[in-house]
Amino acid sequence: MLTEFRSWRTMVRTAAGVGLAVLTACASPPTRFYTLGTASEATIVNRTTSADYLVDMRPVKVPAAVAKSQLVVQVNAAQVKVLEDDRWASPLADEIRDALLADLIRQVGAPDWRTAAQTGEIPVYQVAVDVQRFESWPGSHTLVDAIWSVIALNGQEALTCHSTVSQPVSSGYDAIVDGHRRALSNIAAQIAKGVRELSVRSTAHPIRLTGSPGRTGKMTLTCPALRGDQN
Repeated sequence: MLTEFRSWRTMVRTAAGVGLAVLTACASPPTRFYTLGTASEATIVNRTTSADYLVDMRPVKVPAAVAKSQLVVQVNAAQVKVLEDDRWASPLADEIRDALLADLIRQVGAPDWRTAAQTGEIPVYQVAVDVQRFESWPGSHTLVDAIWSVIALNGQEALTCHSTVSQPVSSGYDAIVDGHRRALSNIAAQIAKGVRELSVRSTAHPIRLTGSPGRTGKMTLTCPALRGDQN
């Protein structure tokens, strides 16, 4: 009888433990995924349209502190919080690159050189972006601080600029993502201006080094202003 009682008590404890584990699993919050892209606008340029030039967006560099699958938000100037249940749909560097490229293609009307037919005669402008700071302040603002450059691959023209964009945001992580999306769109608009200016200047005004006939040199250009004159 005593043995049967002990066996029964063990079974009750086991069942209780399993039940608690099931309840805990059911209570775990679902993982939410975010993207910096937007599906509301077309991002593909008609490939049959003749393009004056192509865009080559290089892989984006991001700070190690935010190069995670999870969203990272600021607690204060010296502390951050990693959100285990709120994650990027793809690596953050890829999210930023894809968002910038989509905006850039829409604004300059030039396709990504990887998707366009290569003739060897169409100028290619290579865009490189190095994000120095990518900060998320819930209920306050987002900040993107980046150094970017545009280089004409078939010439000597180059442009390097530094952009810092802050966007106010409301509470919630959706607002954080939207704030970064707006900041990147602003930077993409600035890059687009740089690409257009390089294209026009390199076509209409080839630059020569002073006193050195026949030698080409780097073009001196002023960095385009951000929308709303944000710097």
